[in-house]
Amino acid sequence: MLNNTGNIIFYRAYTQYENLGDIIIHKTLIRRLRNYGSLIIDDIGVPDWYCQELGLESEERASQYGYNGTQEEDFWRFMLLVNLKSIIKLNFKKMYFVLSPGNDAMGWGRWKSAKRVLYSFWLATLEVRIVRFGVSIGPFTRQRELVEKLSSKFMYFYSVRDSISRNYAKSIGINNVYLFPDLAWLMEKPASHNLIRNSGEEDYVIFSFRSLPISKKDLTKSDFSTPESLCSVLDEIVKLVCGQWSKKLIISYQVTRDHDFCKELADRYTNLADVVFIEKQIDSQSMYDLYSRALMVFSNRLHVLMFAMACGSLPVAVVDAAVQHKVTGIFSDVGLMQLVIDIGKGTSAVESLPGIVDEADKIKEKMASCYKNRRQEGEDLLQKVMTGKIQ
Repeated sequence: MLNNTGNIIFYRAYTQYENLGDIIIHKTLIRRLRNYGSLIIDDIGVPDWYCQELGLESEERASQYGYNGTQEEDFWRFMLLVNLKSIIKLNFKKMYFVLSPGNDAMGWGRWKSAKRVLYSFWLATLEVRIVRFGVSIGPFTRQRELVEKLSSKFMYFYSVRDSISRNYAKSIGINNVYLFPDLAWLMEKPASHNLIRNSGEEDYVIFSFRSLPISKKDLTKSDFSTPESLCSVLDEIVKLVCGQWSKKLIISYQVTRDHDFCKELADRYTNLADVVFIEKQIDSQSMYDLYSRALMVFSNRLHVLMFAMACGSLPVAVVDAAVQHKVTGIFSDVGLMQLVIDIGKGTSAVESLPGIVDEADKIKEKMASCYKNRRQEGEDLLQKVMTGKIQ
C-alpha cells in the first residue's frame, strides 16, 4: 500500500505458515508498518492464502517490481539494487529493512554467516535502517554469537522481547539492546471481547501442547524435559481440575504439527475426564470464541498463552522454566510467574493451581494492565524507530 511518508519498508513474509501464532504476529507488525511507509514484501514462494491472510496489496509484493529470488540473500541483493537505483536517480527515500519477529535460536554455516554480516554492512553503508522487533534470541553457537554481535553493529534498532534475551545479548557483547514487547501485546482483538471477564461460570479448561523435546537440535542441556516428564505433570493437573473440580477438558492446537501429540493427550485422558478433542486447527476467530470462555488455558507454547491472556482466560504455562526462556522471560517481566508450572520441579508444582483460581480476579486485572502498558510501550517505541527518533 503506497504511503505518503516517502519511506520504503522492506519485509520478508516467510514464517511457519502452519503456526497461527506466527501468522498473527506477522499480520500485527505489517498493519503497524503501513503507517510509516510503503511496504515491499518478499512474496516469492509464499502461499497465496497466506498473502491474503496478511491482506497484502499488489503494490506491496516484491514480485510486482521484478523480484523473483528464491533465497534470503536474493532479497538482500534486491534491497541493495533498489537503494542504488534511487541514489542514481536522485530519488532519495529513507529505507528500512524490518527483520521477522519471533524466536531466533538457529545456527548458520560459515558462508551464510559471512554473507549475513557482509550484506548488513552494505545496507548500513547505504543508510538502509535494519530494525528488529519482538524477538527472543539464543542460545547460539559460538560462531553465531560472533555473527550476531557483528551484525548488531550495523543495525539501526536492535531489540529483544524479554529480559532474559537482553541479558544474553549483553553477555555476548551487544550493549545497545532495547526491550520491545512481543507483538502479541499489540494485536487487534474483536471489539466484543474484553480482557476482564466474569469468573465462576467457566466449565472447561484447555490443553494445547507440543511434545518435548521438539528435535535433537533443541537439546541444549542433558536434562531437557521429555514428553514423559511433561505428561506426569499434566496427569496431576487432570486429576485436580477435571477430577476434583469437575471441569471439562478441551484439547486444541494452534500449530499443525502439534496435532498428533494433542490427539495422544486426548486419548490418554479419555477415561479420566470429559474430554473433547478439536480435530481442526483453530483459527483467529475460533481462538477467541474458545479461549475467552475457558477457566484456564494450559500450554507450553508462548502464543497460545498470550492469546489466552488477550481473551481474558488464565494462561498457565507448563514448561521447563530452566530451558524455555522465551516463555518464562516474558511472564517474569510482567510479574506473572505465579502462572508458571515448572515441570522441572515435578508434580509438586501443580499445588499452585488452587491459589491461582482463588486470585483469578486480581490476576485478570493485572493482565489487563499488562496489555494496556505493553501495548502503549510498543506503539510509542515503534513510532520512534520508524520516524527516525530513536537515540
